[in-house]
Amino acid sequence: MLFPDSNNWRAAMQEVSAAIDDSMGELVEVTPYAGTPVPNFPAVPDPSKAVTVTAVFTNRAEQVIMGENSGRIASGHSISPIVSTSKPVFSFGYGVLPFPLSQGYRIMRLCDRSLYEIKDVQDDGVSRIAAPVVMLGRAREAR
Repeated sequence: MLFPDSNNWRAAMQEVSAAIDDSMGELVEVTPYAGTPVPNFPAVPDPSKAVTVTAVFTNRAEQVIMGENSGRIASGHSISPIVSTSKPVFSFGYGVLPFPLSQGYRIMRLCDRSLYEIKDVQDDGVSRIAAPVVMLGRAREAR
């Protein structure tokens, strides 16, 4: 048996999640926003409530068809340019954060100081929470 101390499936999945964090995890700082977000205005981060936790960061490559006629094909060829991009996602184990994740929270990778904002929070229903993000920028190096 892979995890002999597990007596049920959900506990085994928690152990798998911990193994994922141990092998692929990195330290990140999660900063919630202050107050209630206002529509059409950016959320204001609250650094006093920031926490440092372990998360798994993935940045999967993807191709996107650009232009007004995206996906239109003429003579067997797409007439819109294809652009390569990436989809960054942070993954957290259940119980790692002292508060629930929410859209607009900021995540900073401590290894390179790049800053992201959460676009959505997706619960896998088993042992992890995925947070697709958009990159806001990267800290400049001191000169």
